[in-house]
Parts: sequence; structure tokens; C-alpha cells
Amino acid sequence: MIRMTLLAMLILVSAAARAEEPKAATPDAPAAKMVEATPAAAAPTEAAGTDAKAPAAVAKGAEGRPYVDTAITFLKALIHSARSGEEGELAWAAARANAADAVTLKVGGKDLALDLAGKKSDAQLVRFHKLSTLREGAAVKGVTLENLELRVGAEAHTGKATVRMDEKDGKWVVTALEVE
Repeated sequence: MIRMTLLAMLILVSAAARAEEPKAATPDAPAAKMVEATPAAAAPTEAAGTDAKAPAAVAKGAEGRPYVDTAITFLKALIHSARSGEEGELAWAAARANAADAVTLKVGGKDLALDLAGKKSDAQLVRFHKLSTLREGAAVKGVTLENLELRVGAEAHTGKATVRMDEKDGKWVVTALEVE
């Protein structure tokens, strides 16, 4: 009985030790290609000498839904645009890079100012979650958000939101943000 208990403990310990060991890259998926699924990571770089194929570890959503990446990048940039210094400047630049020349902002039926070039907004985005694709027929028109929280002056406003988007020259850009 004691032998069997010791044998079972030995098997469990060795299995746990093997589970903690880092796995080596396989020949089909070298370690250099095992990167996080982000647009920057998925883009090929000539300096690094990577090929034009997408990495094997890239999630399905990152490959087939670039409009989602654009919307998330734009929204995160708006959240961080209130920061001071270089972080705020980088956030405004990221928002401009993922938006059309003119982006409309509607909150509760009111038009608010959103000037990406002038780095000014009447509303400050606080948080968002539960993103879904917005389609009209088979055509993608943007994304919807189950909940978006923002501040307009001193007032907090929370509601469902729609991020309208267009595809221009193979790149998705945000054209409007509407919050109920």
C-alpha cells in the first residue's frame, strides 16, 4: 500500500514538473513567430527578416477582423488622450491614425466636438466593453459596444455605443462615435 502511494506521488510530481517546463518551438512554428496577436506583431518587418505570412500563433479574430483592431485602438487612444505629456501626445496620434479626417461624436442625441487634429474633445472616454461587429447585410459598418462610459464636463454618461467605420484603401477608419 505504501509503495503504491509513493509511486502515485512520484508520478504526480514528475507530471507537474513537466507541465512547468517551457515548451521548445517546433520546426513549423519557430520561437520568433510565437508572438502575441496584435496588429504590430502580425505585420511583417523587413529589418527582422520575417516572411510575409502571418504567425502561426495569431488568433483567428486578429486575422479576419481588422476593423475590430482599429476600433479598439481608436477607443483606447481616446481613453489615454487625457494624459499629459508624451503619453497624451501618443494617444492623440494613435486616434488620428485610426480615424477619418472628420469624426462625429453624438452623446444622447447631442453633437459634441471631437477635434483630433486640434487635440480637443468635449467628452472624455472612460471605459468600454463587450464589442460586437455591426453589419448591414453582409457589409461591415463598424462595431457596437454593450457599454461605454464617458464624461461630458462633470457629468458621467453610460450607454450602448456604435463606432461607425469605413474601409479606405484597404484600411479601416473610424468615422463616427454615437452613444445612446
